[in-house]
Amino acid sequence: MPSATPLRKPGDPAAGKLFEFQAQLPKLPVPALSETLPKYLRTVEPLLSKEAYAQTKQVVEEFAQSSQGKELQRRLEARAAEPGRPNWLEEWWNDLSYMGYRDPVVPYVSYFYAYKDDRLRRKPTQRAAAIVRAAWEFRRQVGSRELAPETTKAGALCSHSYNYMFNATRIPRKPSDIEATYDLAANEHIAVVRNSQFFALPLVYGGLLLSAAEIEAQLDRIVEQADSAAAVPVGVLTSDNRDL
Repeated sequence: MPSATPLRKPGDPAAGKLFEFQAQLPKLPVPALSETLPKYLRTVEPLLSKEAYAQTKQVVEEFAQSSQGKELQRRLEARAAEPGRPNWLEEWWNDLSYMGYRDPVVPYVSYFYAYKDDRLRRKPTQRAAAIVRAAWEFRRQVGSRELAPETTKAGALCSHSYNYMFNATRIPRKPSDIEATYDLAANEHIAVVRNSQFFALPLVYGGLLLSAAEIEAQLDRIVEQADSAAAVPVGVLTSDNRDL
């Protein structure tokens, strides 16, 4: 397995156009308790009985006036102010919502794409080849950092998540998974799954990217080979609890 590649830091001069405005982005603010607690009450109210909500409201009001509430708020603000920490929530969010989440990745965490019907490419492998070719070009732009950052009328958006768009994975661990990223230049293949079988399909030959027709021909061979033999459906393991 290739060795993990350290990510470039936001604001790195070598990070290219994609991270051009990263160092100028504001840090995630810490909301005041006076904002957080009413929002919490609005969130839990539809889930509780009148009696339970009244009790919860009383506890929240006591917490708002307590020394414990003020101290925890102070710690959050101190964490947010730490040098080199652009986002005080990121590590906790990633761990609690993703890496530490023990339910099956499919369908509770992983997302999927649904494409509009392609009237020009009716053959499945032909369409798959076109998507692969287009995605590979996008991958090149992300890897070279020449892709322009997403923007709104207010300015550029954070590009940090692009670090994990390609050649990234989560490795199972207890009690929380870990992420790893790998060198794009050292990994020039895609994984193709067909009939519970996994294939590595190299996309670069002699330094040149395969054409859509060449990718389609390779996918046709994979379909033919996979459909002619049965395999142990190991992919089903991703549909179980992460710790099993």
